[in-house]
Amino acid sequence: MLIAGQSFNTLLKLIAFVFLLRAYTKHLRKSALVWSMAFLVDALSILFDVMNRDYGLAVSQAVAVSLLFYGTFMFLDEENIGFSPAYIRNTAGIAPLILTMYVLGYSSFRGWGPDELALVYGIAGFFYFFTGVLLVGLREIYSRKGMYLAAVFMLYGIHKMDYPFLRPVAWFAPIGFILGALFTLIEVVLLLNIISSEKFKKLSTTPFMVEFGSHVLVVGQKEFQEMKKRLSSSPVLAFLRDMRDVPGTWEAYFVSNVPGPRTVPPTGLEKAVELSHVYLMKAESIGSRGIIVIDCLEYLMMYNEFRSIAKFLSILRDYVLLHGGTIIVVLEEGAWSERQLTVLRRVLGAGD
Repeated sequence: MLIAGQSFNTLLKLIAFVFLLRAYTKHLRKSALVWSMAFLVDALSILFDVMNRDYGLAVSQAVAVSLLFYGTFMFLDEENIGFSPAYIRNTAGIAPLILTMYVLGYSSFRGWGPDELALVYGIAGFFYFFTGVLLVGLREIYSRKGMYLAAVFMLYGIHKMDYPFLRPVAWFAPIGFILGALFTLIEVVLLLNIISSEKFKKLSTTPFMVEFGSHVLVVGQKEFQEMKKRLSSSPVLAFLRDMRDVPGTWEAYFVSNVPGPRTVPPTGLEKAVELSHVYLMKAESIGSRGIIVIDCLEYLMMYNEFRSIAKFLSILRDYVLLHGGTIIVVLEEGAWSERQLTVLRRVLGAGD
């Protein structure tokens, strides 16, 4: 029965790996990719358990939970359920692995024993439980499915924490693995249900994005503030009037008549075009999709004729199309006349 429970558990994790990886290739949800790796490594941990390789079991458990925890932060960010800065995601993601490696390092002096195994499973169970706590936020989008998934993760986390205490009990060991397989079965079924839903296939961020062609996004100020958090870890080129809370990964230029480092004057449209062209070529050379943000159009209108601004945007759009990038234009419609908005839509490629 013990072998049957382990085999069934492994099979379920491999099924989850395959379907999550497929979801990533179809919908490009990075959280699905990270989660798929988590289930693959978790399946490997069962193999180490069967072989009585405690160190391999400890490391693979830690890597699996780290990936799961990190992927959950990514998933919530993708769904716009509470944005987390990149440094929080990265730190939280490697926390289980760091704590486990600390235990392994300690055991190299004291020797490996039941106490160390209990700590390793306690760490894994703790972070598995809090993965479920994070997933409670899914109730806003996936209603009961999200709540059920969160509950299963929390229960599975508690079950993992009882492993070192009940695993040596001969009569309970098979039951423990069957319970683990049952939790995994429910977990996988709920996950597959979620990733096959239309809500998962279509990110909740898309309704506020007005797409003009395949490479141009036009958004309002409120939507841009949300997008800025989503792009906090991306190497974006930005021309801004507000330099507060600019992500550290951005190459940001302050559009102003006041001279200074990383400043572009509002009449220096040619300089902005040149910087954009160089940036897009560099991004293309390393296989990256360059992203350019323009959040200063209304300010530019104070110093330039509308025709010059339209020409500026047209050139940028051409460069973006040429080098496979994306341009995000922040536009407050109330500041423009209907005729100007019509021209801007045409310039930016509406209907392409």
